[in-house]
Amino acid sequence: MTSVKISFLSLLVDIIGKDQINLSIYGNSTIREILVRLRLLIGKNFEENIFNIKGILNKYIILGLNGKDIRKFDGLDTIIKAGDELSFLPAIAGG
Repeated sequence: MTSVKISFLSLLVDIIGKDQINLSIYGNSTIREILVRLRLLIGKNFEENIFNIKGILNKYIILGLNGKDIRKFDGLDTIIKAGDELSFLPAIAGG
């Protein structure tokens, strides 16, 4: 087992109620598997704000792995390694 640091940034800190979680994971865990565990751990606030009504990652949430957008890797199927940091950032728009 290893640990991954999960950070919630900006408005998500107030919504989720935490700014950081250290989650123990098994080798070769994917981001998708971590999201399932976070749904169970955090509950309704996490689910309602991170996922859309169809249970798909909300398009207004940027998910970063070690400071880079997960879309630069294998998306939700990206494998997490020891010492990685996963961060959730709400996309902010304005005009």
